[in-house]
Amino acid sequence: MATFQHPASLNPLKQFGQACAILKTTSRAQNPAWYLSALELDLQLHIRADGPSVVAFYFDRRTSKWSAGPSLTEDHLREAAKIEALSKDLIAKTRAEKATSLGVVLHIADEFATTELKPELDNPAALPDLRMAAISDPASILDDSSIPADQNTWRVIPYTAQGSEVVGTTITMARKYQAFAEGLRLAGESENLPLITHSLSAPLVAIMGVPALCTFSPSKPFAVILQYPWFTVMAFFNEHGDLRLIRTLQHRGQRRPPNFRHALSTTNASLEFVDPDLFLMPLGGEIDPNMERDLITSFPGCRIERLQPATAEGLPEWFIEPLISTSPAPEGPSPSHTFTILREDKWSLQDFLPPAKEAVEVYPSRTEMKLLRVLRLARVAVFAAVVLAMAWLAFGLIDVIRRPEWAFNPVESDTVARRLANLNAEKLKAEHWDNLLDDRSKAWTTMELVARLFPERSGYLVKNINHTVRPDSAPGQAKVGFVKEWKIVGLARDEALDPLNALNTREGISSHFAEIARITGNPSFRPDIGNRTLVTNVRIQENSTYKPTPEDLDSDEASYPFSFDLTITQRFEATDPMAVMVTKVP
Repeated sequence: MATFQHPASLNPLKQFGQACAILKTTSRAQNPAWYLSALELDLQLHIRADGPSVVAFYFDRRTSKWSAGPSLTEDHLREAAKIEALSKDLIAKTRAEKATSLGVVLHIADEFATTELKPELDNPAALPDLRMAAISDPASILDDSSIPADQNTWRVIPYTAQGSEVVGTTITMARKYQAFAEGLRLAGESENLPLITHSLSAPLVAIMGVPALCTFSPSKPFAVILQYPWFTVMAFFNEHGDLRLIRTLQHRGQRRPPNFRHALSTTNASLEFVDPDLFLMPLGGEIDPNMERDLITSFPGCRIERLQPATAEGLPEWFIEPLISTSPAPEGPSPSHTFTILREDKWSLQDFLPPAKEAVEVYPSRTEMKLLRVLRLARVAVFAAVVLAMAWLAFGLIDVIRRPEWAFNPVESDTVARRLANLNAEKLKAEHWDNLLDDRSKAWTTMELVARLFPERSGYLVKNINHTVRPDSAPGQAKVGFVKEWKIVGLARDEALDPLNALNTREGISSHFAEIARITGNPSFRPDIGNRTLVTNVRIQENSTYKPTPEDLDSDEASYPFSFDLTITQRFEATDPMAVMVTKVP
Protein backbone atom coordinates (compact mmCIF):
# COMPACT_ATOMS: atom_id res chain seq x y z
CA MET A 1 0.00 0.00 0.00
CA ALA A 2 1.35 3.41 -0.94
CA THR A 3 2.09 5.79 1.90
CA PHE A 4 0.41 9.14 1.50
CA GLN A 5 1.30 12.33 3.35
CA HIS A 6 -0.89 14.97 4.91
CA PRO A 7 -1.65 17.69 2.30
CA ALA A 8 -0.52 20.44 4.72
CA SER A 9 3.07 19.18 4.40
CA LEU A 10 3.01 19.36 0.57
CA ASN A 11 3.06 22.24 -1.87
CA PRO A 12 0.06 22.66 -4.21
CA LEU A 13 1.73 20.77 -7.08
CA LYS A 14 2.58 17.78 -4.89
CA GLN A 15 -0.90 17.87 -3.38
CA PHE A 16 -2.39 17.54 -6.83
CA GLY A 17 0.05 14.76 -7.71
CA GLN A 18 -0.84 12.83 -4.57
CA ALA A 19 -4.56 13.27 -5.24
CA CYS A 20 -4.09 11.88 -8.73
CA ALA A 21 -2.17 8.92 -7.27
CA ILE A 22 -5.04 8.24 -4.85
CA LEU A 23 -7.48 8.42 -7.75
CA LYS A 24 -5.39 5.94 -9.75
CA THR A 25 -4.51 3.41 -7.02
CA THR A 26 -7.71 3.39 -4.91
CA SER A 27 -11.42 2.94 -5.49
CA ARG A 28 -12.42 6.13 -3.68
CA ALA A 29 -13.76 7.73 -6.85
CA GLN A 30 -15.90 4.70 -7.80
CA ASN A 31 -16.95 3.33 -4.40
CA PRO A 32 -19.07 5.78 -2.33
CA ALA A 33 -18.81 3.50 0.72
CA TRP A 34 -15.51 5.18 1.64
CA TYR A 35 -17.52 8.28 2.57
CA LEU A 36 -20.54 6.65 4.27
CA SER A 37 -21.22 5.65 7.85
CA ALA A 38 -20.99 1.98 8.78
CA LEU A 39 -24.73 1.99 9.57
CA GLU A 40 -25.48 3.14 6.01
CA LEU A 41 -23.72 0.22 4.28
CA ASP A 42 -25.57 -2.78 2.89
CA LEU A 43 -23.42 -5.40 4.65
CA GLN A 44 -22.71 -4.84 8.34
CA LEU A 45 -21.02 -6.78 11.14
CA HIS A 46 -22.32 -5.92 14.60
CA ILE A 47 -20.03 -6.88 17.50
CA ARG A 48 -21.23 -6.60 21.08
CA ALA A 49 -18.71 -6.77 23.94
CA ASP A 50 -20.20 -6.78 27.44
CA GLY A 51 -17.25 -8.16 29.42
CA PRO A 52 -18.10 -11.82 29.97
CA SER A 53 -18.80 -12.43 26.30
CA VAL A 54 -18.25 -11.08 22.80
CA VAL A 55 -20.87 -11.91 20.16
CA ALA A 56 -21.01 -10.96 16.49
CA PHE A 57 -23.73 -11.15 13.83
CA TYR A 58 -23.90 -10.07 10.20
CA PHE A 59 -26.74 -7.82 9.06
CA ASP A 60 -27.85 -7.53 5.43
CA ARG A 61 -29.47 -4.12 5.19
CA ARG A 62 -31.12 -4.89 1.86
CA THR A 63 -33.08 -7.88 3.21
CA SER A 64 -33.03 -6.97 6.96
CA LYS A 65 -31.72 -10.48 7.67
CA TRP A 66 -29.32 -11.44 10.47
CA SER A 67 -26.81 -14.28 10.35
CA ALA A 68 -24.13 -15.63 12.67
CA GLY A 69 -20.80 -13.83 12.59
CA PRO A 70 -17.33 -15.04 13.48
CA SER A 71 -16.67 -16.54 16.89
CA LEU A 72 -14.82 -13.86 18.86
CA THR A 73 -13.21 -13.35 22.24
CA GLU A 74 -11.80 -10.32 24.00
CA ASP A 75 -8.41 -11.14 22.47
CA HIS A 76 -9.74 -10.58 18.94
CA LEU A 77 -10.48 -6.97 19.94
CA ARG A 78 -7.23 -6.30 21.79
CA GLU A 79 -4.31 -8.30 20.31
CA ALA A 80 -2.68 -7.02 17.11
CA ALA A 81 -2.08 -10.47 15.58
CA LYS A 82 -5.69 -11.58 16.03
CA ILE A 83 -6.96 -8.22 14.76
CA GLU A 84 -4.93 -8.71 11.59
CA ALA A 85 -6.21 -12.28 11.14
CA LEU A 86 -9.80 -11.14 11.74
CA SER A 87 -9.40 -8.36 9.17
CA LYS A 88 -8.35 -10.86 6.50
CA ASP A 89 -11.33 -13.09 7.29
CA LEU A 90 -13.73 -10.16 7.10
CA ILE A 91 -12.33 -9.02 3.76
CA ALA A 92 -12.65 -12.55 2.40
CA LYS A 93 -16.23 -12.77 3.70
CA THR A 94 -17.13 -9.43 2.12
CA ARG A 95 -15.80 -10.44 -1.27
CA ALA A 96 -17.49 -13.81 -1.02
CA GLU A 97 -20.79 -12.01 -0.45
CA LYS A 98 -19.98 -9.86 -3.53
CA ALA A 99 -20.31 -6.75 -1.41
CA THR A 100 -18.34 -3.60 -2.11
CA SER A 101 -17.85 -2.70 1.55
CA LEU A 102 -18.35 -3.83 5.13
CA GLY A 103 -19.54 -1.73 8.06
CA VAL A 104 -18.17 -2.95 11.40
CA VAL A 105 -20.27 -1.62 14.29
CA LEU A 106 -18.82 -2.20 17.75
CA HIS A 107 -21.37 -1.96 20.60
CA ILE A 108 -19.35 -1.30 23.76
CA ALA A 109 -21.27 -2.74 26.71
CA ASP A 110 -18.45 -3.44 29.16
CA GLU A 111 -17.96 0.14 30.40
CA PHE A 112 -20.02 3.26 30.94
CA ALA A 113 -19.13 6.33 32.97
CA THR A 114 -20.14 9.98 33.08
CA THR A 115 -18.04 13.11 33.53
CA GLU A 116 -19.70 16.42 34.39
CA LEU A 117 -19.42 19.54 32.27
CA LYS A 118 -18.07 22.78 33.63
CA PRO A 119 -20.88 24.67 35.41
CA GLU A 120 -20.28 27.84 33.42
CA LEU A 121 -21.16 25.99 30.19
CA ASP A 122 -24.81 25.64 31.17
CA ASN A 123 -26.19 27.05 27.90
CA PRO A 124 -28.54 24.91 25.74
CA ALA A 125 -27.72 26.98 22.65
CA ALA A 126 -24.07 25.96 22.95
CA LEU A 127 -24.75 22.21 22.71
CA PRO A 128 -23.49 21.90 19.09
CA ASP A 129 -20.23 23.61 20.09
CA LEU A 130 -19.91 21.41 23.18
CA ARG A 131 -20.44 18.35 20.98
CA MET A 132 -17.53 19.34 18.77
CA ALA A 133 -15.33 20.39 21.70
CA ALA A 134 -15.77 16.98 23.35
CA ILE A 135 -13.96 15.49 20.35
CA SER A 136 -11.36 18.16 19.56
CA ASP A 137 -10.64 19.74 22.97
CA PRO A 138 -12.31 17.84 25.84
CA ALA A 139 -10.25 19.57 28.53
CA SER A 140 -12.00 22.86 27.70
CA ILE A 141 -15.44 21.56 28.74
CA LEU A 142 -14.81 18.90 31.41
CA ASP A 143 -15.20 19.80 35.07
CA ASP A 144 -12.62 17.14 36.01
CA SER A 145 -9.28 18.13 34.46
CA SER A 146 -7.39 15.18 35.94
CA ILE A 147 -8.66 12.63 33.38
CA PRO A 148 -5.93 11.88 30.78
CA ALA A 149 -7.17 12.90 27.35
CA ASP A 150 -4.94 10.42 25.51
CA GLN A 151 -6.47 7.42 27.31
CA ASN A 152 -10.17 8.32 27.14
CA THR A 153 -12.74 9.64 24.74
CA TRP A 154 -15.86 11.72 25.55
CA ARG A 155 -19.20 12.46 23.94
CA VAL A 156 -21.83 14.95 25.13
CA ILE A 157 -25.40 13.83 25.94
CA PRO A 158 -27.96 16.65 26.46
CA TYR A 159 -30.42 16.91 29.32
CA THR A 160 -33.43 18.36 27.51
CA ALA A 161 -35.87 18.36 30.45
CA GLN A 162 -37.08 21.78 31.54
CA GLY A 163 -35.68 22.64 34.95
CA SER A 164 -32.53 20.54 34.65
CA GLU A 165 -29.71 21.99 36.68
CA VAL A 166 -27.16 21.29 33.91
CA VAL A 167 -27.39 21.32 30.15
CA GLY A 168 -26.03 17.80 29.84
CA THR A 169 -23.22 15.44 30.71
CA THR A 170 -20.45 13.56 28.94
CA ILE A 171 -20.11 9.81 28.49
CA THR A 172 -16.54 8.68 29.07
CA MET A 173 -14.91 5.64 27.52
CA ALA A 174 -11.41 4.25 27.48
CA ARG A 175 -9.58 3.83 24.19
CA LYS A 176 -8.89 0.11 24.67
CA TYR A 177 -10.65 -0.78 21.40
CA GLN A 178 -9.03 1.99 19.35
CA ALA A 179 -6.36 -0.36 17.98
CA PHE A 180 -9.13 -2.71 16.82
CA ALA A 181 -10.96 0.03 14.90
CA GLU A 182 -7.76 1.42 13.37
CA GLY A 183 -6.51 -2.05 12.45
CA LEU A 184 -9.68 -2.83 10.50
CA ARG A 185 -9.60 0.51 8.67
CA LEU A 186 -5.94 0.12 7.70
CA ALA A 187 -6.53 -3.42 6.50
CA GLY A 188 -9.38 -2.20 4.32
CA GLU A 189 -7.23 0.56 2.86
CA SER A 190 -4.40 -1.87 2.08
CA GLU A 191 -6.86 -4.16 0.24
CA ASN A 192 -8.70 -1.25 -1.38
CA LEU A 193 -11.94 -2.41 0.24
CA PRO A 194 -13.82 -0.10 2.61
CA LEU A 195 -13.93 -1.48 6.14
CA ILE A 196 -15.84 1.31 7.86
CA THR A 197 -15.97 1.20 11.66
CA HIS A 198 -18.39 2.78 14.12
CA SER A 199 -17.99 2.40 17.89
CA LEU A 200 -21.21 2.94 19.85
CA SER A 201 -22.03 3.11 23.53
CA ALA A 202 -24.52 0.26 23.98
CA PRO A 203 -26.47 1.92 26.85
CA LEU A 204 -27.05 5.08 24.80
CA VAL A 205 -28.45 3.00 21.94
CA ALA A 206 -30.66 1.06 24.34
CA ILE A 207 -32.07 4.29 25.82
CA MET A 208 -32.87 5.52 22.29
CA GLY A 209 -35.00 2.40 21.70
CA VAL A 210 -37.07 2.63 24.90
CA PRO A 211 -40.21 4.22 23.27
CA ALA A 212 -40.68 1.16 21.05
CA LEU A 213 -40.54 -1.21 24.04
CA CYS A 214 -42.96 0.26 26.57
CA THR A 215 -45.97 2.52 27.14
CA PHE A 216 -45.49 5.59 29.32
CA SER A 217 -48.01 6.63 31.94
CA PRO A 218 -49.45 10.08 31.17
CA SER A 219 -47.97 12.96 33.20
CA LYS A 220 -45.79 10.67 35.28
CA PRO A 221 -41.99 10.53 35.54
CA PHE A 222 -40.18 7.27 34.92
CA ALA A 223 -36.76 5.70 35.13
CA VAL A 224 -35.16 3.15 32.81
CA ILE A 225 -32.83 0.65 34.48
CA LEU A 226 -30.38 -1.09 32.12
CA GLN A 227 -28.83 -4.26 33.55
CA TYR A 228 -25.43 -5.11 32.09
CA PRO A 229 -23.08 -7.77 33.48
CA TRP A 230 -20.52 -5.27 34.81
CA PHE A 231 -22.61 -2.18 35.53
CA THR A 232 -26.14 -0.81 35.79
CA VAL A 233 -27.30 2.38 34.09
CA MET A 234 -30.23 4.43 35.36
CA ALA A 235 -31.82 7.07 33.10
CA PHE A 236 -34.40 9.36 34.72
CA PHE A 237 -37.11 11.12 32.69
CA ASN A 238 -39.65 13.73 33.80
CA GLU A 239 -43.40 13.56 33.27
CA HIS A 240 -42.97 14.85 29.69
CA GLY A 241 -40.55 12.07 28.79
CA ASP A 242 -37.48 14.35 28.69
CA LEU A 243 -34.16 13.22 30.10
CA ARG A 244 -33.20 14.68 33.48
CA LEU A 245 -30.22 12.56 34.57
CA ILE A 246 -28.07 9.54 33.73
CA ARG A 247 -26.32 7.58 36.47
CA THR A 248 -24.12 4.50 36.33
CA LEU A 249 -23.34 2.05 39.13
CA GLN A 250 -20.45 -0.42 38.86
CA HIS A 251 -21.07 -3.99 40.06
CA ARG A 252 -17.53 -4.44 41.42
CA GLY A 253 -17.50 -8.22 40.93
CA GLN A 254 -21.12 -8.76 42.00
CA ARG A 255 -24.24 -9.36 39.94
CA ARG A 256 -25.75 -6.01 40.93
CA PRO A 257 -24.51 -2.74 42.45
CA PRO A 258 -24.20 -3.03 46.23
CA ASN A 259 -25.91 0.35 46.76
CA PHE A 260 -28.49 0.06 44.01
CA ARG A 261 -31.72 0.58 46.02
CA HIS A 262 -30.25 3.48 47.98
CA ALA A 263 -28.97 5.18 44.83
CA LEU A 264 -32.32 4.78 43.10
CA SER A 265 -34.35 6.15 46.02
CA THR A 266 -32.03 9.10 46.72
CA THR A 267 -31.94 10.07 43.04
CA ASN A 268 -35.75 9.99 42.88
CA ALA A 269 -35.88 12.20 45.94
CA SER A 270 -33.33 14.68 44.57
CA LEU A 271 -35.32 14.93 41.32
CA GLU A 272 -38.58 15.19 43.29
CA PHE A 273 -40.00 12.09 41.59
CA VAL A 274 -42.88 10.53 43.54
CA ASP A 275 -43.46 6.84 42.76
CA PRO A 276 -42.11 6.99 39.20
CA ASP A 277 -42.61 4.13 36.76
CA LEU A 278 -39.58 1.82 36.70
CA PHE A 279 -38.74 0.00 33.48
CA LEU A 280 -36.20 -2.79 33.88
CA MET A 281 -34.26 -3.91 30.84
CA PRO A 282 -31.96 -7.00 31.17
CA LEU A 283 -29.12 -6.67 28.67
CA GLY A 284 -26.72 -9.54 29.24
CA GLY A 285 -26.43 -13.24 29.64
CA GLU A 286 -25.01 -13.01 33.16
CA ILE A 287 -27.24 -10.61 35.11
CA ASP A 288 -29.16 -10.77 38.37
CA PRO A 289 -32.56 -12.41 37.65
CA ASN A 290 -34.03 -11.24 40.99
CA MET A 291 -33.81 -7.51 40.30
CA GLU A 292 -37.47 -7.18 39.29
CA ARG A 293 -38.70 -8.96 42.47
CA ASP A 294 -36.53 -6.76 44.71
CA LEU A 295 -37.79 -3.61 42.99
CA ILE A 296 -41.42 -4.64 43.61
CA THR A 297 -40.62 -5.21 47.28
CA SER A 298 -38.58 -2.02 47.77
CA PHE A 299 -40.79 0.36 45.75
CA PRO A 300 -44.41 -0.78 46.28
CA GLY A 301 -45.88 2.49 45.01
CA CYS A 302 -44.12 2.32 41.65
CA ARG A 303 -45.21 0.57 38.52
CA ILE A 304 -42.51 -2.03 37.80
CA GLU A 305 -42.27 -3.40 34.26
CA ARG A 306 -39.69 -5.75 32.81
CA LEU A 307 -39.16 -4.90 29.15
CA GLN A 308 -38.97 -7.88 26.80
CA PRO A 309 -38.04 -6.64 23.33
CA ALA A 310 -38.72 -8.82 20.32
CA THR A 311 -35.54 -10.12 18.76
CA ALA A 312 -34.70 -11.38 15.30
CA GLU A 313 -34.42 -15.05 14.56
CA GLY A 314 -31.20 -16.58 15.85
CA LEU A 315 -30.24 -13.60 18.05
CA PRO A 316 -30.01 -13.68 21.87
CA GLU A 317 -32.92 -11.98 23.62
CA TRP A 318 -30.59 -9.37 25.15
CA PHE A 319 -28.97 -8.56 21.79
CA ILE A 320 -31.12 -5.45 21.27
CA GLU A 321 -28.66 -2.58 20.71
CA PRO A 322 -27.77 -3.76 17.17
CA LEU A 323 -31.47 -4.18 16.42
CA ILE A 324 -32.25 -0.67 17.65
CA SER A 325 -29.35 0.94 15.74
CA THR A 326 -30.41 -0.71 12.46
CA SER A 327 -34.18 -0.24 12.84
CA PRO A 328 -35.95 2.73 11.26
CA ALA A 329 -37.52 5.37 13.46
CA PRO A 330 -40.91 4.33 14.92
CA GLU A 331 -43.93 5.64 13.05
CA GLY A 332 -46.07 8.31 14.64
CA PRO A 333 -45.12 11.22 16.87
CA SER A 334 -42.20 10.84 19.24
CA PRO A 335 -43.14 10.63 22.94
CA SER A 336 -40.75 13.49 23.81
CA HIS A 337 -38.15 15.91 22.54
CA THR A 338 -35.39 13.79 24.08
CA PHE A 339 -36.17 10.68 22.06
CA THR A 340 -36.55 12.78 18.91
CA ILE A 341 -33.06 14.28 19.08
CA LEU A 342 -31.41 11.08 20.31
CA ARG A 343 -32.29 9.48 16.97
CA GLU A 344 -32.65 12.37 14.50
CA ASP A 345 -29.61 14.33 15.72
CA LYS A 346 -27.78 11.03 16.40
CA TRP A 347 -26.80 11.85 19.97
CA SER A 348 -27.10 8.13 20.80
CA LEU A 349 -25.23 7.08 17.65
CA GLN A 350 -22.05 9.10 18.20
CA ASP A 351 -18.83 7.35 17.21
CA PHE A 352 -16.55 7.08 20.24
CA LEU A 353 -13.52 5.83 18.25
CA PRO A 354 -13.61 7.65 14.89
CA PRO A 355 -10.55 7.83 12.62
CA ALA A 356 -8.12 10.59 13.52
CA LYS A 357 -8.76 13.91 11.82
CA GLU A 358 -5.26 13.90 10.35
CA ALA A 359 -5.85 10.45 8.81
CA VAL A 360 -9.12 11.57 7.22
CA GLU A 361 -7.58 14.74 5.78
CA VAL A 362 -4.92 12.73 3.92
CA TYR A 363 -7.52 11.66 1.37
CA PRO A 364 -9.53 14.06 -0.82
CA SER A 365 -13.22 14.50 -0.08
CA ARG A 366 -15.89 12.76 -2.10
CA THR A 367 -16.57 15.92 -4.11
CA GLU A 368 -12.87 16.35 -4.85
CA MET A 369 -12.55 12.74 -5.97
CA LYS A 370 -15.50 13.17 -8.34
CA LEU A 371 -13.89 16.30 -9.74
CA LEU A 372 -10.55 14.54 -10.24
CA ARG A 373 -12.30 11.70 -12.02
CA VAL A 374 -14.09 14.11 -14.33
CA LEU A 375 -10.81 15.89 -15.03
CA ARG A 376 -9.15 12.60 -15.83
CA LEU A 377 -11.89 11.63 -18.26
CA ALA A 378 -11.77 15.09 -19.81
CA ARG A 379 -8.00 15.06 -20.30
CA VAL A 380 -8.28 14.18 -23.99
CA ALA A 381 -10.90 16.84 -24.53
CA VAL A 382 -8.70 19.41 -22.80
CA PHE A 383 -5.74 18.44 -25.00
CA ALA A 384 -7.89 18.76 -28.12
CA ALA A 385 -9.16 22.13 -26.94
CA VAL A 386 -5.58 23.33 -26.40
CA VAL A 387 -4.58 22.23 -29.92
CA LEU A 388 -7.60 23.97 -31.42
CA ALA A 389 -6.87 27.11 -29.41
CA MET A 390 -3.25 27.16 -30.62
CA ALA A 391 -4.41 26.71 -34.23
CA TRP A 392 -6.94 29.52 -33.81
CA LEU A 393 -4.24 31.80 -32.39
CA ALA A 394 -1.94 30.96 -35.27
CA PHE A 395 -4.56 31.74 -37.90
CA GLY A 396 -5.51 34.88 -36.00
CA LEU A 397 -1.89 36.03 -35.96
CA ILE A 398 -1.59 35.44 -39.70
CA ASP A 399 -4.79 37.44 -40.24
CA VAL A 400 -3.47 40.32 -38.12
CA ILE A 401 -0.19 40.39 -40.06
CA ARG A 402 -2.10 40.66 -43.35
CA ARG A 403 -4.08 43.71 -42.21
CA PRO A 404 -2.99 47.24 -43.19
CA GLU A 405 -2.78 48.23 -39.55
CA TRP A 406 0.21 45.92 -39.12
CA ALA A 407 2.29 48.40 -41.18
CA PHE A 408 1.20 51.42 -39.17
CA ASN A 409 3.42 54.50 -39.61
CA PRO A 410 4.75 56.05 -36.33
CA VAL A 411 4.51 59.53 -37.92
CA GLU A 412 0.77 59.07 -38.24
CA SER A 413 0.66 58.12 -34.57
CA ASP A 414 2.27 61.46 -33.62
CA THR A 415 -0.28 63.32 -35.75
CA VAL A 416 -3.16 61.53 -34.08
CA ALA A 417 -1.67 62.27 -30.66
CA ARG A 418 -1.47 66.01 -31.44
CA ARG A 419 -5.04 66.06 -32.72
CA LEU A 420 -6.18 64.30 -29.55
CA ALA A 421 -4.33 66.84 -27.39
CA ASN A 422 -6.02 69.73 -29.29
CA LEU A 423 -9.42 68.11 -28.85
CA ASN A 424 -8.81 67.70 -25.12
CA ALA A 425 -7.88 71.40 -24.87
CA GLU A 426 -11.07 72.40 -26.71
CA LYS A 427 -13.05 70.14 -24.41
CA LEU A 428 -11.56 71.84 -21.33
CA LYS A 429 -12.43 75.26 -22.75
CA ALA A 430 -15.99 74.22 -23.41
CA GLU A 431 -16.35 72.82 -19.91
CA HIS A 432 -14.90 76.07 -18.48
CA TRP A 433 -17.38 78.30 -20.34
CA ASP A 434 -20.26 75.95 -19.62
CA ASN A 435 -19.48 76.37 -15.93
CA LEU A 436 -19.34 80.17 -16.14
CA LEU A 437 -22.59 80.33 -18.11
CA ASP A 438 -24.41 77.95 -15.80
CA ASP A 439 -27.95 79.01 -14.82
CA ARG A 440 -27.25 80.25 -11.28
CA SER A 441 -29.53 83.28 -10.94
CA LYS A 442 -32.06 84.70 -13.39
CA ALA A 443 -34.60 87.43 -12.84
CA TRP A 444 -37.60 85.46 -14.01
CA THR A 445 -36.87 82.51 -11.71
CA THR A 446 -36.44 84.95 -8.80
CA MET A 447 -39.78 86.56 -9.61
CA GLU A 448 -41.34 83.10 -9.85
CA LEU A 449 -39.95 82.33 -6.38
CA VAL A 450 -41.49 85.51 -4.91
CA ALA A 451 -44.81 84.90 -6.64
CA ARG A 452 -44.94 81.38 -5.20
CA LEU A 453 -43.93 82.55 -1.71
CA PHE A 454 -46.58 85.31 -1.61
CA PRO A 455 -49.57 84.24 -3.70
CA GLU A 456 -52.20 86.77 -4.72
CA ARG A 457 -54.92 87.52 -2.14
CA SER A 458 -53.19 85.56 0.61
CA GLY A 459 -52.88 88.39 3.15
CA TYR A 460 -49.55 89.79 1.97
CA LEU A 461 -48.45 93.10 0.55
CA VAL A 462 -44.86 92.99 -0.71
CA LYS A 463 -43.29 96.44 -0.70
CA ASN A 464 -39.64 95.83 -1.55
CA ILE A 465 -37.51 92.93 -2.92
CA ASN A 466 -33.71 93.00 -2.96
CA HIS A 467 -31.82 90.02 -4.48
CA THR A 468 -28.01 89.90 -4.36
CA VAL A 469 -25.35 87.33 -5.32
CA ARG A 470 -21.79 87.53 -4.01
CA PRO A 471 -18.79 85.18 -4.26
CA ASP A 472 -17.57 83.23 -1.28
CA SER A 473 -13.84 83.81 -1.62
CA ALA A 474 -11.43 80.87 -1.19
CA PRO A 475 -7.89 81.81 -2.34
CA GLY A 476 -5.90 79.19 -4.19
CA GLN A 477 -8.86 77.07 -5.28
CA ALA A 478 -9.91 76.37 -8.85
CA LYS A 479 -13.57 76.94 -8.00
CA VAL A 480 -15.27 79.24 -5.50
CA GLY A 481 -18.68 79.09 -3.96
CA PHE A 482 -21.15 81.94 -3.81
CA VAL A 483 -24.00 83.24 -1.65
CA LYS A 484 -27.47 84.21 -2.93
CA GLU A 485 -29.62 86.41 -0.70
CA TRP A 486 -33.20 87.61 -0.93
CA LYS A 487 -34.42 90.45 1.32
CA ILE A 488 -38.17 90.99 1.17
CA VAL A 489 -40.07 93.68 3.07
CA GLY A 490 -43.81 93.76 3.25
CA LEU A 491 -47.04 93.84 5.25
CA ALA A 492 -49.20 90.98 6.45
CA ARG A 493 -52.60 90.30 7.88
CA ASP A 494 -53.50 87.70 10.53
CA GLU A 495 -54.08 84.85 8.06
CA ALA A 496 -50.55 85.30 6.66
CA LEU A 497 -48.71 84.82 9.97
CA ASP A 498 -48.77 81.00 9.95
CA PRO A 499 -47.35 80.73 6.38
CA LEU A 500 -44.67 83.29 7.36
CA ASN A 501 -43.70 81.22 10.40
CA ALA A 502 -43.59 78.12 8.20
CA LEU A 503 -41.13 79.89 5.90
CA ASN A 504 -38.92 80.45 8.93
CA THR A 505 -38.24 76.67 9.16
CA ARG A 506 -35.76 74.64 7.13
CA GLU A 507 -38.45 72.23 6.01
CA GLY A 508 -40.81 75.00 4.92
CA ILE A 509 -38.33 76.99 2.82
CA SER A 510 -36.75 73.82 1.40
CA SER A 511 -40.12 72.59 0.12
CA HIS A 512 -40.69 75.97 -1.63
CA PHE A 513 -37.24 75.89 -3.25
CA ALA A 514 -37.75 72.28 -4.38
CA GLU A 515 -41.07 73.29 -5.98
CA ILE A 516 -39.42 76.20 -7.85
CA ALA A 517 -36.67 73.86 -9.09
CA ARG A 518 -39.29 71.44 -10.38
CA ILE A 519 -41.42 74.13 -12.06
CA THR A 520 -38.61 76.15 -13.64
CA GLY A 521 -36.16 73.31 -14.25
CA ASN A 522 -33.44 75.43 -12.59
CA PRO A 523 -31.11 73.16 -10.54
CA SER A 524 -29.77 76.07 -8.47
CA PHE A 525 -32.94 75.96 -6.36
CA ARG A 526 -32.61 72.25 -5.53
CA PRO A 527 -31.75 71.84 -1.83
CA ASP A 528 -30.93 68.13 -2.12
CA ILE A 529 -27.82 68.19 -4.36
CA GLY A 530 -24.31 69.51 -3.87
CA ASN A 531 -23.03 71.15 -0.71
CA ARG A 532 -25.69 73.81 -0.08
CA THR A 533 -27.20 75.43 2.98
CA LEU A 534 -30.50 77.30 3.09
CA VAL A 535 -31.25 79.69 5.99
CA THR A 536 -34.25 81.98 6.56
CA ASN A 537 -34.95 84.74 9.05
CA VAL A 538 -38.39 86.32 9.48
CA ARG A 539 -38.98 89.35 11.70
CA ILE A 540 -42.62 90.32 12.32
CA GLN A 541 -43.64 93.63 13.94
CA GLU A 542 -46.81 95.60 14.45
CA ASN A 543 -47.69 98.10 11.72
CA SER A 544 -47.70 101.57 13.33
CA THR A 545 -49.95 102.93 10.58
CA TYR A 546 -52.56 100.22 10.98
CA LYS A 547 -56.16 101.48 11.14
CA PRO A 548 -59.05 99.05 11.16
CA THR A 549 -61.51 99.69 8.36
CA PRO A 550 -64.80 98.04 7.45
CA GLU A 551 -63.40 96.89 4.12
CA ASP A 552 -59.75 95.84 3.65
CA LEU A 553 -58.22 96.88 0.35
CA ASP A 554 -55.17 94.95 -0.88
CA SER A 555 -53.37 98.17 -1.78
CA ASP A 556 -54.18 99.97 1.48
CA GLU A 557 -51.09 99.72 3.73
CA ALA A 558 -53.07 100.93 6.75
CA SER A 559 -55.27 97.83 6.57
CA TYR A 560 -52.38 95.48 7.41
CA PRO A 561 -51.77 95.05 11.16
CA PHE A 562 -48.26 93.59 10.80
CA SER A 563 -45.07 94.31 8.93
CA PHE A 564 -42.39 91.72 8.18
CA ASP A 565 -38.80 91.46 7.01
CA LEU A 566 -37.86 88.13 5.33
CA THR A 567 -34.23 87.26 4.60
CA ILE A 568 -33.39 84.07 2.66
CA THR A 569 -29.71 83.08 2.39
CA GLN A 570 -28.58 80.22 0.11
CA ARG A 571 -24.88 79.28 0.30
CA PHE A 572 -23.07 77.20 -2.34
CA GLU A 573 -19.77 75.64 -1.20
CA ALA A 574 -16.70 75.43 -3.44
CA THR A 575 -17.31 71.69 -3.89
CA ASP A 576 -20.83 72.25 -5.24
CA PRO A 577 -21.39 71.33 -8.91
CA MET A 578 -22.46 74.96 -9.59
CA ALA A 579 -19.42 76.53 -7.97
CA VAL A 580 -17.76 79.12 -10.24
CA MET A 581 -14.49 78.40 -12.06
CA VAL A 582 -11.95 81.16 -11.27
CA THR A 583 -8.93 79.78 -13.11
CA LYS A 584 -7.93 81.10 -16.49
CA VAL A 585 -9.49 79.68 -19.61
CA PRO A 586 -7.27 76.73 -20.72
